[in-house]
This record gives sequence, structure tokens and C-alpha cells, in this order.
Amino acid sequence: MHFQHRSQSLFLIHALCFLSFLVSCQSGPDESTTPEGQCTVTFSVSNYRQISFDDLSSLGMSRATISMTLANLSLTIFNAETNEQVSPAILHKSTDYDSDAETAKTFPKFSVSLPYGRYRVLVLGYNGSRECNIASLNHISWVEDYVPNTFLYCEELLLNEGTSLSKEITLKHVVSAFRVTAEDAIPVELKKMRFISTAGGTVLDAMTGFAPQSTGRTSEIDVPASYAGKEGVDFTVYLFLPEEQTTGNYTVQALGQNDVVLCQKQFYDVPLRINYLTVWQGKAFEQGDIDTPDAQSNFEIKWNMDWAGTIPIP
Repeated sequence: MHFQHRSQSLFLIHALCFLSFLVSCQSGPDESTTPEGQCTVTFSVSNYRQISFDDLSSLGMSRATISMTLANLSLTIFNAETNEQVSPAILHKSTDYDSDAETAKTFPKFSVSLPYGRYRVLVLGYNGSRECNIASLNHISWVEDYVPNTFLYCEELLLNEGTSLSKEITLKHVVSAFRVTAEDAIPVELKKMRFISTAGGTVLDAMTGFAPQSTGRTSEIDVPASYAGKEGVDFTVYLFLPEEQTTGNYTVQALGQNDVVLCQKQFYDVPLRINYLTVWQGKAFEQGDIDTPDAQSNFEIKWNMDWAGTIPIP
């Protein structure tokens, strides 16, 4: 989850800062020295955020000028028959690399060297600084029930003497987002924004790309004192959904010192969809409910470079 000034969110573009990296279950052999009975495969990301590079080129954008940089990229290998982890998760952070380096101009590539067999390759791309816990392929979560903007690749891989040594992968967007854009000024008393959802969950099943169940979620965003008086500020929270699309209710609270509720808004039947951003824009710090039970027929899907689509709430 994050928030930012709306003008910044429309124009700020970061460079993706990942270098190639190597992970091996043995001693890190390259292709020329791979022992008999083993195979080294190099993966490269060919599609990110569900926007193909062909589409990016037509828009005058390169791989290095995607509108949001992944802060973290992790790789984990599992046995495909038992789903047991056969290698520790390898985590690379964008801050580990020099953004001016020539290698930062392309998407990351990485190689795995393993004995012949059937495996599942799990690649997670996500933002934020909180630790990711991979209990199993069916249970991926972050500490403190945090849900970051998350992208997933999870596919079975058969390694034998006929295996291709180069594979392109797609990172699939696996979250839905709900955003409140505050047209009114941030009150001096505001310390946090709390979002309480009846839909979605905080756990990801990598085998399906969905939440195992809908548990709801409570999340909070700290508001710096420097934001007092600003207008047009975005507050965004993410959810894993149990299916491609659903509806849920949101309670949004503006909290002051000691979590005193300054004001509260209730949003009913909010449409939520994976890879889509649902947006409400208005006076966020006035008391009142946003009742939209019949508004779904008025929702309009718009192209958005940060998301596949945007669903505005009237």
C-alpha cells in the first residue's frame, strides 16, 4: 500500500534496477561446465504488468521506463511432485544495484542449475520493505498481514537433455487495488488512514494466483505531518482476491492521535478485480457514507499505464 500526491503519481517514472543473477543448487556452474545429468536454464522476463514490450514501444517507452519499479524480486525452486522447497528463496532488491549501470536497462535474467527432474519455479516481484514468508506454494504472506503490489510467475519445469536453455517468463499481476483520492486538504490532526475490507485476504496461493479464502483485511497507512494541508493525495491499499473479480464493502477511517476516529466513510458493493484499480475521488475528510448498490452499471474501464484498467466509483 502507498500514497502519493496525485500529480506525482501521474508523471513519476522510475527506472527498473535489476542485474542478472545466478542461483545454483550446486556450486554455481555455467553452461559450459554443467555436470552430466544436470541442466542450466536462463530465464528472462518478457512481459511485466500485463503490458507487452510491443505496446511499450508503440507508446515510446522502454523496458527501463516502466511507471513503477519493483523493489524486490525473489526466486524459489520446488520439487513438482512433492511441492517441497529444494532451494532457499533468493531475494534481490533494486537498491542493491547501480541504477546508472548499463545492465539496469533491461529486465532481470537469472539462471538455475539443477539435476534432471520436474520442478516448480516461483518468481515473486513485489514492492515494500516487509519480509515475505513462503510457507508453501499454497501459502505466501507478508509480515503484519501486509499486502504489497505483487507480481507472480509459477510454472512447472521439466529438466532433461532436451530442455531449452533459455525461457521467457511473464510476471502476472495478482492484486486488486482500492484507492481513495482526497480532494480536500489533509487535516493537521490526521495521523493514519485505516481501510477495513470485507472482501479478499492477505495470503496468496501461487498455484492459483488467488487468495485461498476471503477473510477480509484491515490495513493502515501512516500520514507524515508534512502532508498537512495538501490536496489531491492518493491512499491505496491492495488485496488478494479469491476469484478474478468480486465485490466488497470498505470502511475508511481517518485517525488522529491515539487512533481516535476523526471521520469515517462507508463504501458499499465496491467492485474489485485483479489487475484493476478501483478509485473513489471526493471529500475524504467529511463524515458520510458512499452508497453505490446500483452504480456498477455506470462503472467505466479506462486504460492506465500503472494498471490494466481503472474502475471509478461515481
